[in-house]
Amino acid sequence: MKTTVQTPHQFLVVDDHEVILQGTVPALQAKYPDARIKTAKNRQAAQVILELYSPDLILLDLSIPPDDVSPARPEVGLELLEILIQGAAAPNLMVLSTDVKPLVRLKSEINTYGGGFAAINKSVSIKEMLKMVELALRGSIHLPPQVRSRSEFDSAWLQVLTLRFEEGLTDKAIAKRLEVSDRTIRNYWIRMQDFLCIGEEPDKDIRIQIAIEARKLGLIS
Repeated sequence: MKTTVQTPHQFLVVDDHEVILQGTVPALQAKYPDARIKTAKNRQAAQVILELYSPDLILLDLSIPPDDVSPARPEVGLELLEILIQGAAAPNLMVLSTDVKPLVRLKSEINTYGGGFAAINKSVSIKEMLKMVELALRGSIHLPPQVRSRSEFDSAWLQVLTLRFEEGLTDKAIAKRLEVSDRTIRNYWIRMQDFLCIGEEPDKDIRIQIAIEARKLGLIS
């Protein structure tokens, strides 16, 4: 029997506040003992790390300095976030910031992002932060109320449903048709499941349950 060896997580935490780093990093290490965690206090340092490593989760404060001598500004973190969202690697992302409202400018890009994405205010508990980390690693999308105007069934998800249940295509074929990665399609299924509030049940096929609920809403015929 073949044994699957799970690769340890690689995290990058980008924040210029030492107090936050002293709380966030130990909490992550306790939750994920085998994880390799790197930190950066400005955008320049973060980009150097990103050139050398491929973290599967990046925790980012929006208000960070561009370098060692400049002051922190929300625009700096937002620009780095936009670069990450538009890049081919699509790491899972989590914004942990005192003000998440600037994310509104990237809402459409976030909703179609190939990786997981979560955003919360820094004032939340460590427990809540770790819950959001789990969601991001799972491939889910979580936007706080300040950013999420209303819940919408994304058009890309609708394309996936149509291609799967009306044309009978596999995930691989759907990915090819939509010109996205297989991982993006898998994450779309997870997000549809979350949107439709479908729980895991051992005797039921999740995708069939998604189709049933989608038909109830008139999303597919």
